[in-house]
Parts: sequence; C-alpha cells; structure tokens
Amino acid sequence: MEYFIGSLSTLFVMFICVKFIFKAEDFTENKTKYNYSQSHIHEIVKPLLPPIKYLKKQVKSQSRNHEEKTNVRVIIMDNKAYWVRDNLFFVADMDDEGIDKDTTRVLDIMSMDKVQLDKMLFIVDKLRDEE
Repeated sequence: MEYFIGSLSTLFVMFICVKFIFKAEDFTENKTKYNYSQSHIHEIVKPLLPPIKYLKKQVKSQSRNHEEKTNVRVIIMDNKAYWVRDNLFFVADMDDEGIDKDTTRVLDIMSMDKVQLDKMLFIVDKLRDEE
C-alpha cells in the first residue's frame, strides 16, 4: 500500500508540473515549421564534403572509348588551332568559317626556341587535361 500511495502522489506531482510547463510556454503560437529537403541538408554539409572532382572516377565504357576514338580535342590560340592526333602535334590556321584544312601541318618541336616550347607545353597540358 505504501508503494501505491507513493506512485500515485508521484504521478499527481508530475501531472501538475507538466500542466504548469505547457501553460507557461504556449507551443501553439510559436511553432516554426522547418522544411528539410535534400538540397537544404546538402547546403548545410557542403563545407564538410570533398570537392566533386575527387569523387568522380572516369569509368571506361564503350561510349567513352568510341568518343575518344572519333573526337579530337582542339585548342584555339592566337588565331590558330592546335591538336594532337596519333602522337603528332598539328596546327592549322583559322578563318571566318572555322579551321582552314588546307593549312594543316605537323609542328616540328625540335626546332623551336624556349618561348615557343613553353607555349606548346601549355597547349599539350590543356589538351591532355581530363575533365
């Protein structure tokens, strides 16, 4: 009987405390609605994530292999187009319609001076850049 009276008095005190707490703070008026979406959470944790270029790996697929075989990356600098094909460095002049195919020639890198070599190294680095 002692335990029964003690538990009833404890429940009664807890009930009164809860009533005072909810009366003191009116939760119905101050409710703020939070809309959590995947993009909102991503914006919050974005500073903690590594850059995306480190996450993505180039997967070898048939379509990527076909694209590498059929397409050539070209860089246009100083009104000239540069590209690498079959381990040869090509250059062609540009006109109003695009690359002038008649002026296509293979570059002889062995006869270039240091400034031209630095320019060609920059172009080759940009051509070989995997994006």
